[in-house]
Amino acid sequence: MKTVLIVDADLRFAFWLGHALDQAGYYALSAASVESAARLLTELGMKVDLVIIGVDQPGAATFLADLRRTQKRLMVIALLDEPDPPPATALPADLAEYKSLSTDDEARRDWVGTVQIVLAAAASPRWRSSSTPQ
Repeated sequence: MKTVLIVDADLRFAFWLGHALDQAGYYALSAASVESAARLLTELGMKVDLVIIGVDQPGAATFLADLRRTQKRLMVIALLDEPDPPPATALPADLAEYKSLSTDDEARRDWVGTVQIVLAAAASPRWRSSSTPQ
């Protein structure tokens, strides 16, 4: 079972997405901040396969760099708020996606499909992320 960590201050979205991913067979964890996410992973002694993280999270770049030092195949989706354009200082992510404005079945299927695609890319022996240390 793949583990997904969602880090976003919008807990309504984070828990909605976590629930959708749980229903799709993933183990999803949610945290409102980088500090909470780091503490959660330490307390549970867990590694994650994918981090979905808000681009406005303080300390996100350092958090991701630390995780990638120990988890070479870690994938990251940078979470953007609509309709804001991506910030100039984007996170080192494998993909950037806008947060869903709705929580209907179509939005759920879209997000689950995106997670499946990103994790499938990570499993490919040909995958070499430009943001992953070589």
